[in-house]
Amino acid sequence: MNLLIKSIKDFLTLRFLLLSTLPFLISFLIFGSFFLYSGSEFISFLNNTASGSNFADIDPLVHPVINYILTLAFVKWTLVTFFYLFGTFLILLVSIIIGVVVIGFFTPYIVKIIHQKYYPNFQRDEISFAKVLWMYVKVFLIFLFLSFVAIPLLLIPGVNLFIFNIPFYYLFHNLLVIDVGSNIENIQRFKLITEKFKKEFISATFISYMLSLIPIIGLFLQPLFVIFLTHLFFDKSMKPLAQK
Repeated sequence: MNLLIKSIKDFLTLRFLLLSTLPFLISFLIFGSFFLYSGSEFISFLNNTASGSNFADIDPLVHPVINYILTLAFVKWTLVTFFYLFGTFLILLVSIIIGVVVIGFFTPYIVKIIHQKYYPNFQRDEISFAKVLWMYVKVFLIFLFLSFVAIPLLLIPGVNLFIFNIPFYYLFHNLLVIDVGSNIENIQRFKLITEKFKKEFISATFISYMLSLIPIIGLFLQPLFVIFLTHLFFDKSMKPLAQK
């Protein structure tokens, strides 16, 4: 709780409040540009798919049952609702990751401020750029694999409401932890700390992820997540190695 109070107080300072606008602004620019140049085609694709226009190649003589189901008003309404809800939710998830990537460029700056203000006697270390890059590559490949596995599960009612949160939370968690930890510890201690205190880091990033799902507000809170994780990393790093 003490770390959370510290983090909120830090976040409410002017420099971090100004910094919190960047994930929102950049996400807005990216999606704004997309819809400006490709929005009409994207919406047309959703409408055509939902209305059954993209199922024209289904032969009613070969698949009479499927063809009949796709002509039902209820089924068309369900498809329209599903595609729009899924599209909206996917945009939200992508915007979260964009926010994490954007704030990741400022993580060294945030870590430096927290270090100087609260932990000046702690000797920071850093993971080399090459090793950090390789860690990101492995995380992204696993994210792609989890996303690929999740796609067929979208057809299962109930499961499709949350299944895509799994790969996106995995990416969100690892991006945050690597961003912060790589600016505080070397690779050996980073692995040791994140493994020993796995539950604490998962709890911190899970709550952060759930808050990120709040439209717009979640983007503004990205610096707060980095600040809190920075405090958490320093708190665990400053404990004697024997206690880890």
